[in-house]
Formats: sequence, C-alpha cells, structure tokens
Amino acid sequence: MATNTVNGNLVCSDGTNIPLKAELAEGTESDLTTDTVYTVSAQNVGDFAPGKTVTAALVSSDNGAGYCYILSQGLVAALIPYSVKGAVTDGSPSLCQAYTLKAGDKVRYMNNTAADREAAMSCYTARGVSRIFHVTPTGGATNELVDLQTSNSIGDTLQGDRIVKVMGTSVDGSKIETQGFFTVDALGNVVGTSAATSPIVQQPEFSSCSIPIALNYKAQFLTNA
Repeated sequence: MATNTVNGNLVCSDGTNIPLKAELAEGTESDLTTDTVYTVSAQNVGDFAPGKTVTAALVSSDNGAGYCYILSQGLVAALIPYSVKGAVTDGSPSLCQAYTLKAGDKVRYMNNTAADREAAMSCYTARGVSRIFHVTPTGGATNELVDLQTSNSIGDTLQGDRIVKVMGTSVDGSKIETQGFFTVDALGNVVGTSAATSPIVQQPEFSSCSIPIALNYKAQFLTNA
C-alpha cells in the first residue's frame, strides 16, 4: 500500500502553532501526529497541547483528500479544513467553532489516492454538532452520503437540527449530475445544497448555509458514471 507525507498545522488562540506530519497509507483513515522536527516526539494533539484552544487549521496531502477531524472520546469534536498540496490558497482557515484540546484527542485524516472517488460532506450545526457524511460512487447512480461513524442517514443523525456551515468535496467533476450535494426531505424535495469541490483542483472552504434536517431526510448526489 502506497504512503505519502501528510502535513498540517493547528493555530491556537494564544498564538501557539502545532505542526503535524506523518507518513500515512493512502486509502486509510489514520492518526496525524505532531511533526518530530519541531516537537521532538510524535504525539497526538491532545497529549501534546491539552488545554490549548484551536481556532484555525489546515491539513494537506500529496494526491487526494477525503476528510479531516479531531476525534475526542469517540466523537467528531471539530472539523479540520484540508486540501491537496499545490491547491492551497489559505494556510490557516478558521474552524467552524474554536475547540479546546483534551488529553487523548487525535487528528484523524483520510489520505486518499488521486483516483479515489470518495465524496465527503462536513457539516456543523446550530447546536454545535460536527458530523461528516461520505460515500464512494462506483457508477451512475443516486449516491447517499451517510454518517462516517454510524452509517446512518443525515436525517437520522441530525434530526431536529439545522446545518449552518458545510464543506463538500468530490473529485467526480463532470460525472456529477446535480448542483453539488443535495439535501432532500422525505418527499424528495431539495431543502439545501453544498458545493462538491475537488481538493485536487481547489482548496475546499466552509460555506454558511441554513439547511433544516428532519427524520427521513437524505444527503445525496447523482452521478452519470
């Protein structure tokens, strides 16, 4: 299995920077630890800087990017902006909400190949919930993005909440037959959209939105191949 170097940096409210670097296998979600050039030993961020409040961050990899987040006590605690090297335009984009690190917290990153069709939709809600929905299309179809940790639909996961910030990524380009990712209600009506940016071409960004979520809602996009 091929590996490549993944780099990153977390910026804290007190001015502390936490550099990240690791050789990660492609196609596998992995821990991204601190850069030993600057931090002596490779550590998970929560053990390296407990109590520090992260306000901005970026993680970038060589070929493809799936998603990135801080894992805390089994949950997605904060969404980390990400991109592919060479497509970066903002080295320190702000988080959806500042996050204070706890002992044991980890940065988790999905280091994809350039050809990997995995699509991801990172969502932050009015209640302060962070979730990631993903799917890997294999042909022409209606593809539902499901929760990264539970494989549940967006309606089951965020019922009664409202998405206020969203970032979507996909390398499918002209294979996509919808205007990015659609969120649809129980009757199939579109209630919100998200861009589906290719991180190989352009650095994805969080966009403000107002997407209501109820039971039986789905996040999906159509592909022609």
